[in-house]
Amino acid sequence: METISKIDRQQRGVIAYLSDEAHDRGRVRGHERFSIAMHADGAKTLRASCVIDDPPHIVRDVVQTVDALMRPRECFVQLRVGGAFAGSGWFAWRDGWAGCEADTAAEGRVSQRMACADGPRGFCNHAIVGDAWMAANHPRRQGGEAFTLAQMFTPSLNKQGSTGPLLARTALGIVYRGAERVTVPAGTFTTLSFRFTGAEAHAASAGPEYEMWTTDDGCYSPVLSMYRGRRRYELVELVHD
Repeated sequence: METISKIDRQQRGVIAYLSDEAHDRGRVRGHERFSIAMHADGAKTLRASCVIDDPPHIVRDVVQTVDALMRPRECFVQLRVGGAFAGSGWFAWRDGWAGCEADTAAEGRVSQRMACADGPRGFCNHAIVGDAWMAANHPRRQGGEAFTLAQMFTPSLNKQGSTGPLLARTALGIVYRGAERVTVPAGTFTTLSFRFTGAEAHAASAGPEYEMWTTDDGCYSPVLSMYRGRRRYELVELVHD
């Protein structure tokens, strides 16, 4: 009989999506509820329910598993835009390839397969907790130079993730800025500070850079992230089970 996978620890959190613009700073634009389960073999599974209230109004549900090296193994993404079903997709990474099986309102039934090396890789699933997991690939060498995550994939090249979901390849530059104490509504945390640069799916290179602070507990839970002066995402609740 197959042994049931043991969950060693779990944490649950809530993130507030806020405006950071001068004329409506602090306005709540949406929210994200997430959990991270830590398995006995080092794998982790995140579950995230994301709602963007601003037009076009996006509801995203994500379930993603990574291995002990934080490399994505599987992910399911379901997307609703403007109150209507936009699509759902299952993504998988195996030795030498990445694949997707999707059904979308725009493209219909789609099957994809791409070559993928076994080194550091990430998946921008467009949940904020998913952004934090991309930063987990950084070797954490300080010095201001960007570490390039070349094996980078996403279900949507749209900044808000409002298309697809379909498998697309991109790249991400990540600068590690060191440890920093950060206070948010959920409390004060010792965090790892990152800056995302260059071509990547979630922070358009033509716009302001994307900054992120994550927990330093091996889970890389998002504490604070922002496009400074435009949008910010604050952890308002974190519970350890």
